[in-house]
Amino acid sequence: MCYLSENSDQENELMIGLVEIVKSLDIKNLVIFLPTENSTYDIDKFIMRVHERQLQSVIFFNPDDYYNHIAQCKSDSVETTSLIFSEPREIVREIQERILDHRLNLFMFYWGSHGLPKRGQLCLKEPMKVVILTTPRQNVLRIYYNQATPDGNGTLTLVNWYDGNSLGLFKVPVLPSPSQVYQNFRERVFYIPVIHSPPWHFVIYRNESSDNETFPMEEYDDMDISFKVIGGRDDSLLQLLAKKMNFKYEYMDPPERTQGSAFGSNDNLSFSGGLGLLQRREANLLLGDIAITSERSKAVEFSFFTLVDSGAFVTHAPRRLSEALALVRPFRLNVWPALIITVIVSGPVLYLVIIMPQWWRKSSQKEKENRDSFHHIDYIEEMNYGVPRRRIQAMKFTKRKELPQNLLGRQFLVDRCVWFTINLFLKQSACLPYGGNRARFVSSILWLSATYILGDFYSAQLTSQLARPAREAPINDLYRLEAAMKWKGYELYVERQSASLAILENGTEIFHRLHLMMMAQNRKSNESYLISSIEEGVHMVMMGDRKVVLGGRETLFFNIKRYGMKKFQLSEKLYTRYSAVAVPNGCPFLDSLNKVIMHLFEGGILDRMTNEEYEKMFNSIKFKTPKEEVDKATKKSNKEVPQEEHLLKPVSLKLLQGAFYTLLIGYILSGIVLLLECEWKKPRRNCTKAVARRMISVCIYMKIIIAKCFSFIAEEIYDCFKDDEDDE
Repeated sequence: MCYLSENSDQENELMIGLVEIVKSLDIKNLVIFLPTENSTYDIDKFIMRVHERQLQSVIFFNPDDYYNHIAQCKSDSVETTSLIFSEPREIVREIQERILDHRLNLFMFYWGSHGLPKRGQLCLKEPMKVVILTTPRQNVLRIYYNQATPDGNGTLTLVNWYDGNSLGLFKVPVLPSPSQVYQNFRERVFYIPVIHSPPWHFVIYRNESSDNETFPMEEYDDMDISFKVIGGRDDSLLQLLAKKMNFKYEYMDPPERTQGSAFGSNDNLSFSGGLGLLQRREANLLLGDIAITSERSKAVEFSFFTLVDSGAFVTHAPRRLSEALALVRPFRLNVWPALIITVIVSGPVLYLVIIMPQWWRKSSQKEKENRDSFHHIDYIEEMNYGVPRRRIQAMKFTKRKELPQNLLGRQFLVDRCVWFTINLFLKQSACLPYGGNRARFVSSILWLSATYILGDFYSAQLTSQLARPAREAPINDLYRLEAAMKWKGYELYVERQSASLAILENGTEIFHRLHLMMMAQNRKSNESYLISSIEEGVHMVMMGDRKVVLGGRETLFFNIKRYGMKKFQLSEKLYTRYSAVAVPNGCPFLDSLNKVIMHLFEGGILDRMTNEEYEKMFNSIKFKTPKEEVDKATKKSNKEVPQEEHLLKPVSLKLLQGAFYTLLIGYILSGIVLLLECEWKKPRRNCTKAVARRMISVCIYMKIIIAKCFSFIAEEIYDCFKDDEDDE
């Protein structure tokens, strides 16, 4: 080890050389670490020269303070350059144990050595960035860099030197740019975990049963391998990247064959699956439907996004509703209250329109007669001298001709008004209870409303419902999904160790409620709601009645197109999610990878590759669906029925089952009324004849109303089918 004396020329030249090297790095601040065992260095003059070059610096003597400072800068994504006056062996080991090796952190070591450390003493693999300065002779500094080549082995290579005698710094910049180093990987081998996730990767496994295969099983060339990648959008993307950046790759089977899920505390998150391999730096890249989340960003890094996707869920297509309620389905729930109130109120309103003028005329005439009889009684008696007083009294109180009692009586007029309005709404013939202008005007309005609003609207709606049977409301948002899971028994499934599962686990409000309901849907197994792949979940939705699968919209869309779009209902976009290529934390070639992916994205090549994968899926002969789907496809191809005939269906009694149910309800109600009538006709001690007669008339009216209603419904159904036959 070489110690510097304060007044020596060598000290001045080496300090100038260090300052020139630091200055040529184009940095704004410098972190100086001088361990306590090397305190014999006179660092004051070096710091003064650094400040003369307008560089900010901070110096540490305590190792813990220095490591904490580097960790803080790393968490804040601040680029740091450290100049360490010590031997690198112990410090490099400590940096790697604390996971401080990152592409943003550059560590320069100078301890006055004439040569490099022996091989095997240092492990400088990526992403560790180390510069070692040696002094082979007086006033000369050699600069060795471990990332001068893209092999990733951490071999120290001479990249520059400083000659204090005459030449100075050999070239600027001191270190080669990472974009130049990692532009060509020189056939370096990358290890890439792969997961079966159509359409991003199609993988077949040796021990997988033939029923769950995506593609037909082919014979393996090498019996030692346990899987084989046979296609996919990201497989094509990886081939393009390998050709552009000149590297080779080998696929590897990740643990549990999943992307990976987080476990542990927030400060010390660990991942399983493919992300765990990247976190432990046992793999180099991970492609596929790898969504970017905050938890994953703490363990790995992501490139520029390769897919702009959104979250969604898929359910079975809305099924046809029962035809038993086809007669009442044209009126929705918000229409029925207003319609019932209108029918109930119309009769009393017509009665009031008829009777109120009579009440007003009667009261006013009575007051006039009383007033005339009070003021002119003597005059009347004088003019009618000799006439009996009884006849005079009759002349004083003579009234206008009244309406018949059976029309003005409360007992019959209300019944006739109610019966008249019911006949109007049922489009039956009826006589107006009273021929006044006001009554005619109100009855005309009621007739127009019943004919052109209710009648025509109902006929049109009923015709459309019978021509195109109604279906249940689609489940296309989270609130409807929550209601379906709560009241209809739907079950939610999600891919094991996926970003969708993390969103449910870490979400709030409705996501949290859905997660609780998903966990409680089957208490026999704690992980019964987890599926191995989206493909399996979509097949489960197709075969089951009340299954729901949550995942990426593009992945769901691809899989439902494979089995038939008409069989599924894809929800709205729930949230935006970005998928990208995952790399180890601090990856040094991330900028070069981003540059290539951005060119592919801007040129539309990624979208084109995705569309080609869709077309390849439908045009490929090798595509295989489950056995039931193959049988159905062969039957359809043999029949060769035109597509229009699948949509046209003959009229059957199933479409008329609502009318038969309505007729049955009418018979039941008529029987109840008949029983009530028979019951009230029995002699009772405490029941007067008037009350009994009244109840009998009520029962008769109920029977007539029920008969009118069902005759009207039968006529409407007959007219609808008659119109359909005429159209054909």
